[in-house]
Amino acid sequence: MSTAPPKLSGIKPKLSVLKHLNYRREALSLSRFFKKFELHHLQTGFYLPPSYVLWDSTRRCNLNCRHCGASKEHYDTELSTAQVQDFISQVASIGTSTFAVTGGEPLLRSDLIPILSHAHSLGLATGIASNGFLLNREKAFELKVAGVSSIQLSLDGDETTHNHIRRNDLSYQKVIQAIAHCREAGIPRLTISTVATDENIHILPALKDILLDNGIAHWKIIPLMPIGRAEKTQLLQSKSLLHKLLNFVADHRSELHISTGENLPYLGEYELLVREYPTFCPVGFSACCLGVDGRIRGCPEMPDTQDFCEGSILHQSFDEIWQKGFARYRQALLKKEDPQCKSCNLWSNCRGGCWVMRLAKAHCIKELLDE
Repeated sequence: MSTAPPKLSGIKPKLSVLKHLNYRREALSLSRFFKKFELHHLQTGFYLPPSYVLWDSTRRCNLNCRHCGASKEHYDTELSTAQVQDFISQVASIGTSTFAVTGGEPLLRSDLIPILSHAHSLGLATGIASNGFLLNREKAFELKVAGVSSIQLSLDGDETTHNHIRRNDLSYQKVIQAIAHCREAGIPRLTISTVATDENIHILPALKDILLDNGIAHWKIIPLMPIGRAEKTQLLQSKSLLHKLLNFVADHRSELHISTGENLPYLGEYELLVREYPTFCPVGFSACCLGVDGRIRGCPEMPDTQDFCEGSILHQSFDEIWQKGFARYRQALLKKEDPQCKSCNLWSNCRGGCWVMRLAKAHCIKELLDE
């Protein structure tokens, strides 16, 4: 017998007037950003540069995780050190402020440190996302010297759960050690990233205690995305998982800073319970991604296919790609082409949801939360 998804657990937390006002202020600030972005283009003919650029550095990885999204493509070649450094110089020259590296496992690139050092020398804030397995004490200090200001490590549960999901009996021990190494090296910001699935939703309370015991102040929990190996698994089976996840965040966010992914840009009745400010998909407005072989797309989770490709730095300057591409996001084509979005009263909140979640028809917050 089917049952309705669980709603808000316990007594609904009281939302202070100050919290409402702060959220409203941030929402107005976001609205002003979109207007400024559009007005600048109308007045000058050019779009403001992205503030945040990610580099999808490699598809190579030392682990074989059950939910891996990076397994969705394979490449015969990767960008050279000189090509990446030239790209960094380009984005720095137009006003980008942050350069972050993901993968695959970025630490498998032997040139990662000189590339990050180059970005830092040009005034860019830098960060990496890693599974932590290769992040020993020496590497942590090398990253610190290279100017890295933010490291995100993956941890999906207690030792048994994490090792099962990562398919490696040492992976939990290695990431716990990596946390200690980063703290010793003095990395300014350390974030733990967790992918929420049916396999680990029950272990989140125990994982929260593990993070607190290890001095973690920032925790990012991301609902499973329908890419890579996750397309072929049954790790995310029910809408009730999302309710459980959001209830957990609402109940525990006072203990450490918990954020949910941009793949859920609006959360309906949960929005003010789990967030301090509105979240939106920044693709084409303030962010984009450099792919393994030089193609530019919106974000690392998007399939690196022609459908999502905006151009290649092997054939065009980055600024040319930024100015001429990303029309589908900037022109809000979903509102014009998707009948459901066209008539939805939540458009201004979610702007059509996440493009990657849309691939599995899991983008509509009304349907996900049964609102």
